[in-house]
Amino acid sequence: MVEPLRELNRICQKPRYKEVGNWMVRHILRDAALPITWLLLHTPVTANQVTLASLVIGLFGIFLMAFVSKGFFLLGVILLQLWYLLDHVDGQIARYRGTACLTGRFFDFLTHHLIHGVIFFALGFYCFQTTHSLFFAVWGFVASVAMMIFNLLNDTKYKTYFEKISTMKTVGILSPKTQCEAASQDSKSSLMKRAFSLCHKISEIHVLMNILTLAALFQVFVRHSMDFRLVLFVIYGLAVPALAGVKAAYLIINRKIDEEFERTFG
Repeated sequence: MVEPLRELNRICQKPRYKEVGNWMVRHILRDAALPITWLLLHTPVTANQVTLASLVIGLFGIFLMAFVSKGFFLLGVILLQLWYLLDHVDGQIARYRGTACLTGRFFDFLTHHLIHGVIFFALGFYCFQTTHSLFFAVWGFVASVAMMIFNLLNDTKYKTYFEKISTMKTVGILSPKTQCEAASQDSKSSLMKRAFSLCHKISEIHVLMNILTLAALFQVFVRHSMDFRLVLFVIYGLAVPALAGVKAAYLIINRKIDEEFERTFG
């Protein structure tokens, strides 16, 4: 017998689940995922099966976004929202059943990279269909690769950390307070940093997904609205490659990987 939702909330949620993560998962999705978790716990469905199902749903939603139809665009972003919701169900199931493991987390991270990357290729292909210019299809491919590179910068950093740590006899992790004090020395704001932060924020998956959802709603329910998919693709098609290039250059030229490693591990 599965516990009622209030008790299930205590069992399934992450520690400090109202404090950690972006605003959407803190205030909406983790709570919204709980009733779905409750239903699925009455079945033999596993956490990895939910992750796989969410990946298929998300990819199919992105596939629909490539069609010219406004209705398909709206259905596509709805499925993308469902992917993001189910992305929080798998972890809750794993915590309830005691099956949480690094392999499941690895699979979860992998789905994020796939979904986040192929969105721009779908938008580029849509622009190709509406303009009949092959340039947009190529641009969509470039933007997708750039998004994957941007996300891989963070993952590659931690792979570099792991390689270094594996050669050390002892490892000491600095306290969060000490890390913040060290980081504050390099926190001077500038127009360039603010522009980078804005581009970074609008490219985060939950923000991008919600912007696309609003665009789809406008195009379906507002007559004579502009082609938001084309406009958004141009904006992101310029921003994402720039983000990837600037961040990679910044990390390498300023030796930030070494600096952050020392800041974290002493």
